[in-house]
Amino acid sequence: MIAFRYTKTDGAEYISHLDLLRHIYRTMRRAGIPLAFSEGFHKHPKIFLNNPLGTGIKSVAEYATADTPFTGDFMQLFNKFSPDGIKCLAFNVVKENQNYANSIKACDYTASGIASFDIKDLLAEKSITITDTRGREIDIRPRIYAVERRGEQLFFTLGCGDNNLRADLFCSYLCSRFGGKTQDIVKTAARADEGIFL
Repeated sequence: MIAFRYTKTDGAEYISHLDLLRHIYRTMRRAGIPLAFSEGFHKHPKIFLNNPLGTGIKSVAEYATADTPFTGDFMQLFNKFSPDGIKCLAFNVVKENQNYANSIKACDYTASGIASFDIKDLLAEKSITITDTRGREIDIRPRIYAVERRGEQLFFTLGCGDNNLRADLFCSYLCSRFGGKTQDIVKTAARADEGIFL
C-alpha cells in the first residue's frame, strides 16, 4: 500500500470528491500503477481519500491511500500522468490503510480578504452560533482551534472529522460579522492527535 499527500489547486479545487477519486484512479491506470479492487459485482479500485474538501477551497494537504504492490518512485510516476492541480508531494509505503478520513482531527488553513478584527475577543467567546448549509443552527466555537493574523492573511486551525467545521463556512461567518470578502482559502496541513501527516 502507498499513502500519499497531494495537491488540489489550479482549477482542481472545483472538482467534486467523487470526480477526484476518478481522476486519481485514471492517473494511476495511465501510469501503469497496479491497484487492488473490491470484490463483488461492481468492483471498485481500493483508493481511500481523506474527508471531502469544500468546493473551491484549494489544498496542498490532501491525503489518500492506494492498495497497490508498487514499490518504485510513486511520486515521479504519478506526477508524470496526473492532471494540472493534482500533484503528489510526498509518499510512504505502508502496511495498511491509513484511514485518513477518521484519523485527521484538525486542518490548518490560510485565507485573505477578511477585514481585521480582535482575535482575542473572538476566541474568548464561549459560543458562536451560525446556520450551516443544511439550515441547522450549530455552535462552531468548539470547532475553532486557533486563529492568527499575519499581515493581510488569516491563519486558522479548524476541527475535522466528528468535530468538522468547513473553512468556507467559517470565513463567510467572519466576513458577515466583520466585513471583507474571502479570497483564496488554502488548506495547508492536516493533523492527527500525534502531529502533522507526511
